[in-house]
Amino acid sequence: MSEQPYTILIIDDEEITRTTLAALLEKSNFLVEMAEDGIQGIELARRIHPDVILLDVMMPRMSGYEVCKYIRADAKIAEVPIIMITALDDHDAKLSGLSVGADDFLSKPFDRLELEIRLQTLKRVNRYRHLMEEREKLQEALTELSKKHEQLRQLSRQILEAQENERRHIAVELHDEIGQLVTGLKLILERKPEDMSTVITEARAVTAELFQHLREMSLNLRPTTLDDFGLSAALDGLLKRFTKQTMITVNHNINPLDDQRFDKMIETTVFRVVQEALTNIARHAEVNIANVTMTVAPSHLQVSITDAGKGFDLKSKDQNISIGLSGMAERVNMAGGLFTLQSTPGKGTFILVEFELKTTE
Repeated sequence: MSEQPYTILIIDDEEITRTTLAALLEKSNFLVEMAEDGIQGIELARRIHPDVILLDVMMPRMSGYEVCKYIRADAKIAEVPIIMITALDDHDAKLSGLSVGADDFLSKPFDRLELEIRLQTLKRVNRYRHLMEEREKLQEALTELSKKHEQLRQLSRQILEAQENERRHIAVELHDEIGQLVTGLKLILERKPEDMSTVITEARAVTAELFQHLREMSLNLRPTTLDDFGLSAALDGLLKRFTKQTMITVNHNINPLDDQRFDKMIETTVFRVVQEALTNIARHAEVNIANVTMTVAPSHLQVSITDAGKGFDLKSKDQNISIGLSGMAERVNMAGGLFTLQSTPGKGTFILVEFELKTTE
């Protein structure tokens, strides 16, 4: 594959200078473009993005110094190497050129060998500059990848902690609720009363309560309603169970969804966030009323959970609070939604979950 032609832009008001330089450069197979003054040269440079600019110092309308300064201030062409054309041994001109960003200087009258050497040197410098830029970009990418890796590591740790907390919660519930009921049932069955019907009646009552607790645990882990009938029905069941278990009234406003279904990830995420938020209200808010609102539009879903309870400082280092909230936020983010949290000590908590929707049949 052949290399792209090396483009030289000559900016000089004197035709004889442009012609002489073009003749020298064409012999070396450079692609030459020419401009008659600084303004035209800047416009042409922005359009063709030359590899090198040969720029005369003394020009009408706009001097070479002004052109150089303008180019260095323009992000699109600021990195183009500039060789300024000066009179022989014009020390002041070279100092002024360096101050506005010139890379090299070429003196009149021109020497073809000197010109080629200077251009080849700039080509190497330019290649090195691009290599350094690519290395910097690579380093930035590696740094960003390292940050993402650390975030993933932290998220994995939070997920593991959340799983352990959930296991601990289930273990406590099994021990305190189910274990006590099973123990009570065992004691009833081991009794030897004269009236066996009393034993059967008591055993039936304990068994019914045991089945009810097991059913509630199963629903909390994964309600079949969510899979079979969708988000609206699952939330309705969740709110009823929550009120029955905690005696906290949930004022809810959920738009009628009919049989509308959403992406499974969105349905599960919304359900879990509402579930977790209500659990936090029961544990920490110290209120008798909570509010859940769900608004569904053709392409948008919003769910808010609010209470007017204790609230908390968003900078709180309480591990139980931070893990639960970060878990909700990460769950929503991974599902492609937006998670908003506001809370003030003594003024309650507001949680908002938003999703752009693609409805499914």
